[in-house]
Amino acid sequence: ILYHSIFDERSPFKNKENFVHILKELNFKVEFFAISQVDNKFIKNLNHGMGLSTKLFFKKHLLQILKEPLQDKICKKEVSYKCDELVYTFKEENHQIILNITN
Repeated sequence: ILYHSIFDERSPFKNKENFVHILKELNFKVEFFAISQVDNKFIKNLNHGMGLSTKLFFKKHLLQILKEPLQDKICKKEVSYKCDELVYTFKEENHQIILNITN
């Protein structure tokens, strides 16, 4: 689920269109909303990020996201960040956050 302002000066709209096209070619399910108007509730401006309300985004789309089948998908409770020559990996184990640093 992607929203993008057609007036975004930081990240040109054409770039997002190309990205969506590539995702679809790779058989990803994509819903793309080209935004050109402000409603002052969900979309607050037409700049980068549109002042989009995260709360309303999830109110609008969470049920749809949760209905996606999880078969053949692997979910890990971890995230990694590369910084210089090191990789910092944070993961949850036994209700604790574990940090592993590798190079």
